[in-house]
Amino acid sequence: MEMIRPRVRVAGVLIENEKILLIEHSKNEKKYWLVPGGGVDWGESTAESLIREYKEETNLDIEVQSFLFLSETLAPDKKKHVINLYFKIKRKSCSEENMKLGNEEMLTDLRFFTKDEIMDIKLYPNIKDQLVQLLNKEKIVPYLGLLWDK
Repeated sequence: MEMIRPRVRVAGVLIENEKILLIEHSKNEKKYWLVPGGGVDWGESTAESLIREYKEETNLDIEVQSFLFLSETLAPDKKKHVINLYFKIKRKSCSEENMKLGNEEMLTDLRFFTKDEIMDIKLYPNIKDQLVQLLNKEKIVPYLGLLWDK
C-alpha cells in the first residue's frame, strides 16, 4: 500500500510599506489569493523550498528571516491535507527588482494589499486576521489549527 502523507507548503510573508504581497490563483473556475510559496521537495529544507518557490512565483530573490505560524488544511473528504508553514521574509536587494508573475498557468495576479483590502478578498487558507495582526505589529499565535474554506 502506498503511503499518503500531508503536503508541506511553505509561504513567505513579505511586508513593504505596510502592505503584504499576495498571489492570485485560478483553479476550476475559482479565483483566490494566497501568500506566495509552494511545496517542499524531498531533501530540501523549508528555507530552500521557500527561496525557490518565491523566485518561481514572483521573480524575487528573498531571505528567510523567521518562522511566523502554522496552519493545516484538511478537506472534509480527507483527500487533501496540507500543512502550511508561514515565514517572515525580506527582499535580498533593495533595488527595484523586476517583480513579475511566474509562468504557471494557474497564477493570474500578483500585488501588495493593505489591511482593508485583505479583508475584502478570498484568501486560502483564511489567515486574514493573522496578516492584519502582522501589519499591526501584534503578536500572533503560532499554531492556528485546522482551517478549511470551501
